Amino acid sequence: MEDEDEDEDLSDSSSPPIPYSQKPAPEGSCTTDGFCQAGKDLRLVSLCMEQIDIPAGFLLVGAKSPNLPEHILVCAVDKRFLPDDHGKNALLGFSGNCIGCGERGFRYFTEFSNHINLKLTTQPKKQKHLKYYLVRSSQGVLSKGPLICWKG
Repeated sequence: MEDEDEDEDLSDSSSPPIPYSQKPAPEGSCTTDGFCQAGKDLRLVSLCMEQIDIPAGFLLVGAKSPNLPEHILVCAVDKRFLPDDHGKNALLGFSGNCIGCGERGFRYFTEFSNHINLKLTTQPKKQKHLKYYLVRSSQGVLSKGPLICWKG
């Protein structure tokens, strides 16, 4: 088997990648795309006017779901685990909170992606599914901001 730390883009194998499979959601959990397992809406289009409380040191970022290409999911992520403008200096690991139900303290991106029903087809390396910083306009509308610069 290939080393799990290897970036899938750098594979020297000519065989197709093995799809990443997630654990099924716990019994009774919401599994609807765009909603967390508690059934709360995470889509930017629904949250753009909401006042969202985020802890100090966290940023709102947008994730892209393969099953919802027209939507961005709103996430709160500890900024220490996000890269700077040059794609560098992000700490290894993850720390995030669910904006929908308020659950805090997700320490693994796989656990977080399961909770927000981000149905991934590849191993979620380096949180590259987090695509955009989210910004609030002077009118108070939350919208897609600059791309998060993930580099190898």
